[in-house]
Amino acid sequence: MTDQPAGDEEFVYTFHNDLPAGQVEGFRQLQVDLDQAAQHFDGYLGQELLYEPHQADELTHCTARIRFTSLERCLAWLDSSERRRLLVDAETSIGYRYSSMVEPQSFDQWIAVRSGQHTPTWKVNLLVWLALYPSVMILILAGQTTLGRLPLPLNMLISNAITVAVTGWWLVPWLSRVYKGWLSNRSQRWNWIHGTTILGFLMLFLLAFSTIHLK
Repeated sequence: MTDQPAGDEEFVYTFHNDLPAGQVEGFRQLQVDLDQAAQHFDGYLGQELLYEPHQADELTHCTARIRFTSLERCLAWLDSSERRRLLVDAETSIGYRYSSMVEPQSFDQWIAVRSGQHTPTWKVNLLVWLALYPSVMILILAGQTTLGRLPLPLNMLISNAITVAVTGWWLVPWLSRVYKGWLSNRSQRWNWIHGTTILGFLMLFLLAFSTIHLK
């Protein structure tokens, strides 16, 4: 674990989990193990855990946020063999099912650090959407005979690692350069034009993928 350098960026990855009563203690221990393992990775700033019991459905909702000094360092941890081993062990021992969500504000902050300007969250969300949709669809299609034959929890674990890496390391940085002028532009006219082109690309991807039949 490292102290955050002055002026360095910060990337936050958020996990949301709804836990039955029998999984809560095992999940707490999993977070301790993950925290200890992550401390050996460069740029790790720590984690924050919030547990919210829901009496209506007898589930405990846990929000876990891990913080790194950069997106790249966070992805190195997310894709590490140490983390995958701990999650697979938890699936076996407590029946834990992995699910996660990246906070849009994290990509917002990450791009803003590079551009030196604040970028509206809705623009960042559009770029992430444009990067994520084709990535997930291509992975599903390409992995029908490989990942598709794995148990769903393991399939999702590996698929998420791949899509997060492709999106974070390549597609979002590339799209942020392509749309650099638009991200910092406040013109309503350019917002409509570029926003429409992104939605247009998404519709083209939708039409293309709709012609392919999943087995």
